Amino acid sequence: MAENIFRVKIIKTGESWVPGPEVYRMTGWNSWELLHFHMVLAYNGDTNFLINTGLPEDLTERNNAMVQFAGERAKFISLDSIDILKKMGFPLGSIENISFTPLQDYTTGRADMFPQATYHILKKGWIDDIVVPGEHNKERNLFVPERILRYFEFAARSRIKYFDAELITELVPGIGALWVGCHHRASLAFVINTSAGKVIFTDAAFKVGNITNKIPMGIAENIFECYRAYRFMEHYGRILPAYDPEITGMEF
Repeated sequence: MAENIFRVKIIKTGESWVPGPEVYRMTGWNSWELLHFHMVLAYNGDTNFLINTGLPEDLTERNNAMVQFAGERAKFISLDSIDILKKMGFPLGSIENISFTPLQDYTTGRADMFPQATYHILKKGWIDDIVVPGEHNKERNLFVPERILRYFEFAARSRIKYFDAELITELVPGIGALWVGCHHRASLAFVINTSAGKVIFTDAAFKVGNITNKIPMGIAENIFECYRAYRFMEHYGRILPAYDPEITGMEF
């Protein structure tokens, strides 16, 4: 059905340089890789769907962590995702659906700016990465900043739909989500129907080289989940690795 086909725009929301082994496991020890952070805007005559909402306005805590991890070069640089959407003709009140991959400050940083949106949040990721404390999420503000967490828990509570995605789960007609893990417990692959075929946006791969060369990302929480995701996705649609500068500005 025509209403299940979306136009898609890939929008850059920030960037960072990181050591090579963060992107390609156990390789590139003396190299650096440029990452772009992205949000995906999918829309048709019936509805719209935004994946990720941009980086926080205040990057102090994130950049302190990045400097400690890899030095000054690794600091995040943010673009104003809200201003970008407005200039594209999508005022904040017009956004109807929002989801995230993964649940991190650089994906949820401006999530409290959308007064009408329904938020589709992976139940497993919310529990494992946000609700239940563990060794992997001690720095909880780097997952969901305090302001955004309060917004989800109170102001937006009635507009949140928690979903399971062990199999591809339809969020709206024409857009599905599959839990893939690999990077974080909240990592997803979004499958979007376009006139050019299915496109898959995921943070289970940082760059296309992870998939074509079967090299898991260096900060994978589970490399076997990476291999499983790569095998599935490369036979299912065109893969858009979430941090690859090559996808910036793409439209379908």
